[in-house]
Amino acid sequence: MARLRQLRRSSQLCCLATALAVVLGGCSNTRLETAANTAACTSLAKSLNDQEKVFVSRAQAIRAEHVFLQDYDREMIAAINDRRKALQATKLTGLSVADDVAGCSGKQLDDLRYRAQREMANLRDFLNDFNRALKTDPADVFIDQP
Repeated sequence: MARLRQLRRSSQLCCLATALAVVLGGCSNTRLETAANTAACTSLAKSLNDQEKVFVSRAQAIRAEHVFLQDYDREMIAAINDRRKALQATKLTGLSVADDVAGCSGKQLDDLRYRAQREMANLRDFLNDFNRALKTDPADVFIDQP
């Protein structure tokens, strides 16, 4: 009985030591906001903004065309898929948690990730809308017809 109690206590101490090592190890890896980190995050944010501007310009150009509704739907689906691929390429929308993306880490990275994931959700909704519209829009109606 004493031996069992001793093993149990030893096991508990081992678990406690492991937990402390994980917590303390995690704390020592916390990065401070450095100039390099801020610059990397600013660059990543600028890249996201530039990509978004390209997408919006493309969507506006597609909307300004005199095309059939179904062709409009197809072009918008292609534009949305391209935007989704561009966001995925930034590594901000992945499910795995990385310490940094392109040298950016910390709260700034968390904010950029949240923004990218929110945009991906919106794009998925738009994609669903256009795919539904493609199935129901008449084939011989132009986008700018009443």
